[in-house]
This record gives sequence, C-alpha cells and structure tokens, in this order.
Amino acid sequence: MGYCLSCDKEQKTGKFCLVCGRQLSSNKDEIDPGKPIALKSGKYNLAMWAHLSPLLLAILGSWTGILLVLLWLPGLLIRGSAKATDFERRHGTESMNLQLTSIVFVAAYTAVGVFIWTWNPLSIVVLIPVISILGIVAVVFSIIAASAANAGKEYKYPICIRFVK
Repeated sequence: MGYCLSCDKEQKTGKFCLVCGRQLSSNKDEIDPGKPIALKSGKYNLAMWAHLSPLLLAILGSWTGILLVLLWLPGLLIRGSAKATDFERRHGTESMNLQLTSIVFVAAYTAVGVFIWTWNPLSIVVLIPVISILGIVAVVFSIIAASAANAGKEYKYPICIRFVK
C-alpha cells in the first residue's frame, strides 16, 4: 500500500502510481514535495514521443514529400492506444491540438497571402518570413513539451486551440 504525492491518492498495490507513474510513498509525509522523486525508467517515453514524432515527420516530409498535413496522426495514435496511460493520452491530445492549430494557421495565412499577393507580388518578402517564424515557434514549443513530458510534468501549449479535449 502506498501514497502518490503528485496525484494525492492512495494506491493498494505496486511501487509506482498507476495514474502518473511516480514512485509511491509508504505514507503521505515521507517524501518531501520539493525533492525530485525517482521515476520508473522509460515511463514517460511515449508522452515525449507524442511531441517529438511530428517534428521527425516534418523533417522526413520535407525530404520525401509525405503530406505534412498528417503531422497530427502520432498524437491520435497515442491517444487511442489501449496501453497508453492517462498521462500519455493527455500529452498525445496536446500534441494533436498543436498540429491541428498549426494546420489552421498555415491554411488561413496562405489564403490571405495568396489574396494579397495577387495585388502586390512584393508581399512575398513579408509572407515567407512570417510563415517561417510560425514553424520555428511550433518547433520550440514542441521541444519544451517533450522535455516536460520526459520529466513527468504536464504541459499545455500557450498558442493552441483546443480542438480535442
């Protein structure tokens, strides 16, 4: 019998929490909340890969011509996996929401860009850097989210529309 400090729940069996995977304490006051808790090795890999796999797919997609519109697919697969924990499903959902938000932003910006470009072809000087900055921001936030997932922490993207809850 143990107690999970991060979930604030009692667990009847095992050494690790069934919800978040953190090490259980024999009583509520035994582990200092400020002290890092020893984690089960490899516990958060799937949550981390929910954020990193779209980056790898984007790199492969730019070289091989795979449709970049399918970057949300790894998040969906992790979210629907029978073996995934709630923690991993939440990270898969966050990753999927970021990718869907990116698709919406790029599609809207492209439509506006084409409309403006028909009037002024020099607007391409502004259009290409802005779309590049959007891509860089998405990569940076994905790396931050993967790092948080690997550390066993929750992460919510700040610029994300929550399409899937």
